[in-house]
This record gives sequence, C-alpha cells and structure tokens, in this order.
Amino acid sequence: MSKMYQKGYKKWMLIISLLALNIMEQAAGAISATIPQMAKAFPRYSLVQVELSTTVVSIFVTIFVLTSGFITTKIGQKQTALLGMTIATIAALIPAFANSLILVIISRAIMGIGIGLANPLAISLISEFFTDQARANLLGWRSSIAALGVAFMTFGAGHLLEISWHAAYLVYLLFIPALILFYIFVPEPEKYGVRAKAEAIAAKKNHEPEHKAGLLVVLGLTLVLFLYMVTFMIAYIKIATLYVQQGIGTPTQASTALSVLNISQLISGALFGPLYKVLHEKILYLGMFATALPLIGMAMTTNGNLILLLFVVIGAIGGLALPYFFIKISDVTTAKNAPLFNGIVLVGSNLGSFAAPFYGQILGGTTAATAFRNGGIVLIALTVIVMLVMGVLKHMHKSSEKVEV
Repeated sequence: MSKMYQKGYKKWMLIISLLALNIMEQAAGAISATIPQMAKAFPRYSLVQVELSTTVVSIFVTIFVLTSGFITTKIGQKQTALLGMTIATIAALIPAFANSLILVIISRAIMGIGIGLANPLAISLISEFFTDQARANLLGWRSSIAALGVAFMTFGAGHLLEISWHAAYLVYLLFIPALILFYIFVPEPEKYGVRAKAEAIAAKKNHEPEHKAGLLVVLGLTLVLFLYMVTFMIAYIKIATLYVQQGIGTPTQASTALSVLNISQLISGALFGPLYKVLHEKILYLGMFATALPLIGMAMTTNGNLILLLFVVIGAIGGLALPYFFIKISDVTTAKNAPLFNGIVLVGSNLGSFAAPFYGQILGGTTAATAFRNGGIVLIALTVIVMLVMGVLKHMHKSSEKVEV
C-alpha cells in the first residue's frame, strides 16, 4: 500500500468515523411511532407521560453536554466520546426487553447521559481536524448523516413495530458499528488535531488564539435554536397522532413519512457548504421559512402524498438552518472551549426537543393539526424577528468599522 493511498484511506476513514458519531444526535426520536402502541400497553399513564419516553433523553443530554467539556479536560476528547457512545449503546437497547414504562424512561435517561457526553465532540472534532471550506462542507454533512442514521432507524422501527413496540428499539444496534469505527480510526485530537497544533504554536509565540470566545453570540444562537427545535420537533412528536386523527394512515405509514424527512436532509447537507459561501446568514432565514410553511401545509391536508412532499421540503431546504448554528459557533471557539460552547448550543437544541410535547399541547391541545398550524405560524414570526435583530446588529457592526477608520 503506497503512502499516498494510505494517507487518503486514513483521511476518508477519519471522515466516515467522525460523521458516524453523529447518528446518535437525533436518534432519540427514531422510535416516535411506538407512542400509540405504548399508550395502549401502559393505559395507567397519560399520553404526555408516554411521550416522555421519547423526549426524556433530551433533558439528560442537556445536562451532560455541559459536563462533557469538563470530562474532556480529565480524560481527553476521544476517550470522552467513546465513554458516551458506550453508555448510549447499552442503555438504548434496554427498552427492547423492559416491560415497565418507568424502566423504559430510566434507560432512556441513561441513554441521554451517553449522548450528552458524545454530542459536543461530534461537532467540535470536525473543527479539530478540518478547516475552511472542508469544515463547512463536513458541518453540513454532519446534520445529513445524523438525519440519514435516524432515517434508517425510524424506517426500521416502523417495520419492527409490526412485531411489537419492544422490537422497534432494536434499531439502536446501529450504534455498535459507529462505536467501532470511531475507536479504530479517530486519533487523539490533542496530539494530531490541526487546530490544537495551531493554537499551541500561537501560544508559544505569545499570541492570542485566532478566534476569541464569543459567549454572547453563543447564548443568542442557543435561544434561537431552542425556539426553532421546540417547533420543529412537533413534526416528530405529533405526526403519528396526525395520521390517526386525520384518517391519513397508520402509525407505520407515519414512521415512513419521517424516514422521508430524514433522508431528504441529505440534500441540505450536500447544498449547505456551497450555499453558505453565497448566502451567509440568509441561509438561516431560508431554512426557517422552509420549515414553517410546510408545517402549516400539513395541518391543512389529509393527502399522504402531499405530506411526503412537504417533508421533503423541510428536509432538503429547512435542513439548511441547523448547520448554520454550528458553523457560527466554530467561528468563535478555540480548541479549549469548543466542547463547552458546543455543549451550550446543544442545550438549546435538546431543551427544545424535551419541551416539544408540552409545547405541542399548548399550541394544539389534543388536536395534532392545530399544533402543526400554530407551530408554523410561531416559527414564521420567529424568523422575522431574527432577520430584524441580525439586520440591526450587522448595521451596527458596519457603523463601528466606519468610526474606527
């Protein structure tokens, strides 16, 4: 094997392994279609309590994404990611054998701990090994691979659901090859990461790191991401209920529709890098509008094929919004604070996912269609507010540059 081939092989396996880590990010919602069956299996519990078996993952992810940064300082980034992946893999499979809703919820919480430890590193490690346009491309693909992984799991869960709701949880076996790939092909970033090396050289020359911590930027993006995700997750939490209430189809067909949504996000992953070079912050507005309008459309139709088309729009165009948040975060982080800052942003994302059942109930009561419609309207209003605020900040920045000149 030539050195050139060997180098190319290692690079591609590194890329595959880093992207494979991201399949855990959205994996909690892969078994959403089990909710109607689980509600029948546990009649003593309310629908919201059963839905918590899907979303409780998010609250523990929220706690442990912040812990991840501190653990990496003790055992290193690769070791922290491996620890999180191992915990998540074991806990994710427990509901396949559990007959207690309490045990299911506890195991899902532990799964959230594992995902929380690994998630910030799934983002920051891309910036540790890649820079410039390669970084933008991979951050775009990162969301797509997360969506593709959960699409396979959602599709598989929907068909395993025909056996039982227990069997649907076996889709989390997909975590195992991701864990193996990461262990074999991802080197320790503290020794081999390009950003860590660059910052170490800068420190020796008594220079400040190129990117200063932008905590206010991080907090602002976190708030917007929370509001975006709490609305976006209505599609995951309420789609099976929408299909049943509106007479559109079965929970299995709803699961297939979610698979279409996730697979279509591959398109947004491929488009993000090139479009970001042209649109910059406008790519965020485009993605938010392309999520809001289809949600309203779903509330107004009982046509299953039209819902599939609207999910394609959300995945292919609406999916452009998510990578924007993380590329902006990578612009204001250093190798040292990247896990913490990415963790803060993931707090917003996962709190949004966790709050979605309650938010959906507030927006629509017991009617899924009303929740979809009102969620879309709220997201349109949020997009307009974000456009105005970012426009003002951009104008202020240009004015300050003129004063300095």
